[in-house]
Amino acid sequence: MTYDCSLVYVPQKEEEVADYDWANFPPSKVDSGRGSFTIIDECTGIDGKLITRNAFIHGQIDGLVFAENVTIEKTGRVRGVIFCRNLTVLGNVRANIVCDSIFVRSGGVLSAMLKYKNLKIEPGGSVGGKFERRLVIEGKSQPVTEQDDAAHRSARFR
Repeated sequence: MTYDCSLVYVPQKEEEVADYDWANFPPSKVDSGRGSFTIIDECTGIDGKLITRNAFIHGQIDGLVFAENVTIEKTGRVRGVIFCRNLTVLGNVRANIVCDSIFVRSGGVLSAMLKYKNLKIEPGGSVGGKFERRLVIEGKSQPVTEQDDAAHRSARFR
């Protein structure tokens, strides 16, 4: 079974991405959860859209990445927009990003306008830009207030 990903609706607003139903993401349905993935090798560049379930990017993408799980490998470069559930950065990213969980590994460079729920930065990882942490209340993603953020930090260090 194949699926024409050109028919996938790409969210246009932050709220649509933050509340996206990943269980019904069309590329996930094609393989019935067996773990399909796309590899963009070091010699490949994409100027446009990459829509897939799992992306491993060793090359360069200028445009949109829309996937459940995205890994930007050490040689990978992304400029544009990333909508995903999980993002791991070992390479270089300059993008507007809406993502649940982000992990910047040692050597990874992230320069972004970023909206996220969880952010982890390894020693040696570099981040810059404008960040907004989100949380889920009654199934809807919402910005974190200063009080929410202070309560979260104090709870983590108890």
